[in-house]
Amino acid sequence: MTKEFDVVQLDVHHLRVIRAIADTGSLSRAAIALGVTQPAVSAQLKRLENMLGYQLFDRREGGVTPTPMGELLLRRTAALLPQLDKLLEDIEQRVCPSGPPGVVRVAAVASALVARLPSLVTRLWPEVSEVQVVHDDHPERLLPLLAQRRAELGLVKDYPGYELEVPANVDTAVVVTEPTFVLLPEFHPLAREEVIDLRDLRDESWVMVSDSSAATFTKYFADTCARHGFSPSFTHQVTSQQVALLVVKAGAVGLSQPICDPVNLGIVTRPLRGDVLPRRHVLAWNRETFVAGRREELISAVVETYWAEARTAPVYAAYLDKTREW
Repeated sequence: MTKEFDVVQLDVHHLRVIRAIADTGSLSRAAIALGVTQPAVSAQLKRLENMLGYQLFDRREGGVTPTPMGELLLRRTAALLPQLDKLLEDIEQRVCPSGPPGVVRVAAVASALVARLPSLVTRLWPEVSEVQVVHDDHPERLLPLLAQRRAELGLVKDYPGYELEVPANVDTAVVVTEPTFVLLPEFHPLAREEVIDLRDLRDESWVMVSDSSAATFTKYFADTCARHGFSPSFTHQVTSQQVALLVVKAGAVGLSQPICDPVNLGIVTRPLRGDVLPRRHVLAWNRETFVAGRREELISAVVETYWAEARTAPVYAAYLDKTREW
């Protein structure tokens, strides 16, 4: 029976995948070379084999080898891929020669720095005419945008021991490691304290943002509480930080980034004693783009912006002054 196949469906991404598998001899090593996960490579290969109706590689212990159909496809595309790469390189050089493009795309999670990013980028690189910020509180969805060159910059957060999986062609730099602050209703007995021990909150009712983007932090928090000898009671699970503030005002206890100080809401913000629940702000970029050559000035500007913003939060500013004394 003759197999029908629409060759238009065979794109350059498919060719890169099979070339990487053949060159490295395994799906896992191909994934590293491509800057993606092994399941992603496996899924792409399966999709292509289903599309063609032929198996392209024999899976064996210790690696893979091309089937006759796989060898045919590799031979026919051996000269094609370098030509496509050269074409894409020529196009990229025209669109973005050695400096930034006219439009810089930033992929960022929610933080006090997000609003500052457009002015920071245009001040740093005046040739940029527009900055587009893509907000997503799932950092694991943002880093692939950099790997795929669908964004020039990324600003994400992670936690010690719960670091993000970074694609192979993406570089990162930690902007700052900051503490996590606790939110209390102003009538809470501990609201009079300057610093609060996490153990003193063992019997509290906690409010946590419960969407999937907060799942890693929730686990991080629960594990930290366990190391302090208790299991937190999550009596309130809400969908946004705005709702969480209302619940705290009514009597629950919550957590916050130190710069995000809810002033005049019947809520007080207090630091936790010791190096408890630190979080990292992480800058990310594709190492094959213009950012790689300008990363030092970028990192310096983002760090400077962070500390300038930190000084506008009274409780955090006082905390920073106090830690210098300590």
